Amino acid sequence: MRAGNTLLAGHFSQRNVVLDAGQRRACDVLDGLQARIPSRLAPLRRAPALGAYLWGEPGRGKTMLMDGLFSTAAHPARRIHYHQFLRDLHRGRAQAEKGQADYLGTLARKVAQQCRIFCLDEFHLHDVADAILMERFLAVLLNERVLVILTSNYAPEQLLPDPLLHRHALPLIALIGKHMSIVRLDGERDYRYREPPCRQHYLHPCGEATDQALQNLAHTLGMPLRRGPDSISLHGRSIPVRGLGEDGVWFDFQSICLGPRSHLDYLEISERWSGVIVSDMLQSQLNKADGLRRFIWLVDILYDRRRRLLLGGERPVEQMLRDVPCAVDMERTLSRLAEMQSASFAVATPLEMSPLCP
Repeated sequence: MRAGNTLLAGHFSQRNVVLDAGQRRACDVLDGLQARIPSRLAPLRRAPALGAYLWGEPGRGKTMLMDGLFSTAAHPARRIHYHQFLRDLHRGRAQAEKGQADYLGTLARKVAQQCRIFCLDEFHLHDVADAILMERFLAVLLNERVLVILTSNYAPEQLLPDPLLHRHALPLIALIGKHMSIVRLDGERDYRYREPPCRQHYLHPCGEATDQALQNLAHTLGMPLRRGPDSISLHGRSIPVRGLGEDGVWFDFQSICLGPRSHLDYLEISERWSGVIVSDMLQSQLNKADGLRRFIWLVDILYDRRRRLLLGGERPVEQMLRDVPCAVDMERTLSRLAEMQSASFAVATPLEMSPLCP
């Protein structure tokens, strides 16, 4: 089959998506892997373990390709974002019976019974425990001959990049290298910058005029907010809010990014509201490692759920983020913030997310 004429490439051609050379190569790989998925009637021990690891800089089409494979899959498929995967995984472990020693193996075999393709988007490692859990979980899926597709901004050997912790990721890196086709998407363009903003969602400076403009913008976008109540509850903790509506919620940066918050809180926010305002962003707050990390989590989760984000800061948000020293994952965050202001993002259908433990 000539490169670029695969079924997956045809799917994008029908939607007038022009693929670059790297994306066409990835289509070839993904179609080839899907064609080799063994039948459930075939002896699995004779079938090869299959997988693909798509990596590259932000905006090069990794998630687009995964979603194309998911939507055209000829076999039962599951798709989940990494943040949701970890939430569901840890929640399931906490609820498992106390005597269930091999919860991970049991869960992975259950997933393997339900699908032949497992897609995990925005894979990364910054924690030793998650590196160990992922290696065990993926090893069972691959052993059960499920086609595993991962997307990441990191090359496999760059996972868990902290030099003091990297050795804990080596078993997982070896597993990926042994069983997965490593595909780098190295196009020159970040496709998230292809559209100019349809409306400016990120306002400055901080103050009453910007607050009023944010409230007016939220109303224009169909998420009117009213003052009060003074707080909401997320995972049993009270968080102050400045405004609340059926479709939107308004926090200041201090409350949502500098308190004891986690990606679990942001997942719940994305499930309860279609739009979020974060105001009073200060450079000094973004310069704090915890505040920046939580803001990146918030952007990632709202982006993946196709939720609106309105920001109010003391300076233009891009300038503030670029002035953060030694910021990890900053290019992805800037890329996503750019797309979140585009006309196509405003009308995008929220991505289907499969729960890990249905």
